[in-house]
Amino acid sequence: MKTYTTLDAIGDMFVIYGIVIVVSMLVAVVIRGIVWVLSRQAKQEEAKAPAKPAAPPILAGVPQEHLAVITAAVAAMMGAHRIVHIETMTRGFGWTAEARTVHHTSHAPRASH
Repeated sequence: MKTYTTLDAIGDMFVIYGIVIVVSMLVAVVIRGIVWVLSRQAKQEEAKAPAKPAAPPILAGVPQEHLAVITAAVAAMMGAHRIVHIETMTRGFGWTAEARTVHHTSHAPRASH
């Protein structure tokens, strides 16, 4: 019966490393193929989508009557001004930034008493 020598172990290690390299290359090729197919589908969907006409930025979703009332209110309160941007109020990130700041400052080292 043949004994298992160090040379046999080194040979087996090279075989195992070779198998791992081949499997990892196959996985990389499959991932590359998936990315390629998905990018082609996205390009085809972009080509099929019709271009939307751009609305004037100041009138996007704001009725003319509201715009006139806002302009009159600004003129009455502050004098002659030009309104640059109007949009609907959405939930902003201000409250999350405030909470994050409070949380981070709670970890600040305190002065010894």
